[in-house]
Amino acid sequence: MAKWTVWNTLKGEVESLHKKFHTYHLPYGLLSTVLYYTGILLIIMALLLLIPALTAYVIDGDNILVICFVTPALISFALGACMLILYEKGELYLGAAITLAALVWLLFALIGAIPFWMARHYYGEAWGLTFLEGVFEAMSGFTATGLTMYGDRVVDLPRSILFWRSLTQWVGGVGVIVLFLSVLVVRTGSITSNLYMAEGRSHRLVPSVVRTTRRIWAIYAGYTAILVIILFGLGMPFFDSVNHSMTALATGGFSVQNQSIMTYAIEGHANALLIEMAIIPFMLIGGISFAMHHQLVLGNIKHFFGNVEVRAIFMITILATVILAISLGLTFDSFRYGSFQTVTALTGTGFNTADVSLWTDFQKFILTILMIFGGGYGSTASALKLIRVAILFYAIFWLVQDYLLPKSVVHLLKLGKSLYTHEQIMNVAIYAVLYIAVLVLGALVFMAGGATAADSLFEVASAEGNVGLSVGLTNAGMPWWEKVTLIIQMWAGRLEIFPVLVLITSPFKKY
Repeated sequence: MAKWTVWNTLKGEVESLHKKFHTYHLPYGLLSTVLYYTGILLIIMALLLLIPALTAYVIDGDNILVICFVTPALISFALGACMLILYEKGELYLGAAITLAALVWLLFALIGAIPFWMARHYYGEAWGLTFLEGVFEAMSGFTATGLTMYGDRVVDLPRSILFWRSLTQWVGGVGVIVLFLSVLVVRTGSITSNLYMAEGRSHRLVPSVVRTTRRIWAIYAGYTAILVIILFGLGMPFFDSVNHSMTALATGGFSVQNQSIMTYAIEGHANALLIEMAIIPFMLIGGISFAMHHQLVLGNIKHFFGNVEVRAIFMITILATVILAISLGLTFDSFRYGSFQTVTALTGTGFNTADVSLWTDFQKFILTILMIFGGGYGSTASALKLIRVAILFYAIFWLVQDYLLPKSVVHLLKLGKSLYTHEQIMNVAIYAVLYIAVLVLGALVFMAGGATAADSLFEVASAEGNVGLSVGLTNAGMPWWEKVTLIIQMWAGRLEIFPVLVLITSPFKKY
């Protein structure tokens, strides 16, 4: 009896402590539900890691590299399985879904870093990274940013590591939760809707969320395959074609060459110009909403080109290209480099055909503005998004008119065919202010380290906007606090900041 009394007393104390330290989640099962779904997504992560493991075995023929990918796959699978066993599925309301999204992207970066870290253990600095650098690389991959810690070592990396980098961007471009919804979920309900919105998406191609995610992946894979065929046809090696196509549509920017797309011009490739011109429209495709691509696939061309964001992306591209071309000297090459850098900055792709570190502060500032604007809402691009920029721009004239009207008049902002209320405009303004605040804070970290204001704003705007262009500040030799700053910028920027804030504050919220 004494034994059972002791056991019951200990059990009671554990339950008491559990309630004391986790009271915030008990009424709604927040922690349990979030960890249950995290378990499912970690199993998906394990399956993803098996793809480069197979590449290491078949193409690289290196069993050690296979271990570098299989080990984190087993860790991810084991963690996921434990979560599914230990926790129960509950109601996944929007707050829980947002918390899940932020947590999963962080966990994917931590687990995705292990192959880079293990490669350093076995092969040294030639192929590997420190764990922090690996987290940076993986976060840059999954957020489709493109900033890298490998620098000039990229071209010498094994095919499996290069493909892993590209795969993280291809999956991250659409979103890991969208992948989960399209592959493993059958029925649509409030849970799927909340998960879909948690990654910053709201537009549906069809009424069903699950069918929407599957159509997104079909369109996405189709465009990727088309670009692979085009690049290979222009003489780009097949492996390069596959990787560049994956990262172009993801608006990610990881390359298998040290100098990105510029490499082919430097090496005198016969079709270097055609390769650049072929990639530009696909970067634009990646920066346009999947809802608009769906309309295009259905043959609704007028609806596609009548969309506010589509018109904006073309108008801004033309205007910025002309401004950069003039500043670069009004030659053929100035339009060539100006147009490519404009599109890669606006869509958040991060490929480059010119060394922007040598450009003037004026030219860098133009690209910084484009990186802050970003692409279309519901695309693979990040940053503010063009619809928000358009709302803020038109809200200036709307506000002037609002002051002149009687208070009894209901005055809505009309943009295209959509009407926006005072509350919606305020939400856009609040997000824009928060986005700029995070940008400035990150830039201050780099300015404190001695970088110029122009370079600091450029580098941080590139990270927060998930772009990947660099003026040379991002490298393996930068201080650890600058690496952490950019990791947070990439993470927060990809999830539109609020999910990260929700994840950080949710343990302290009392219901």
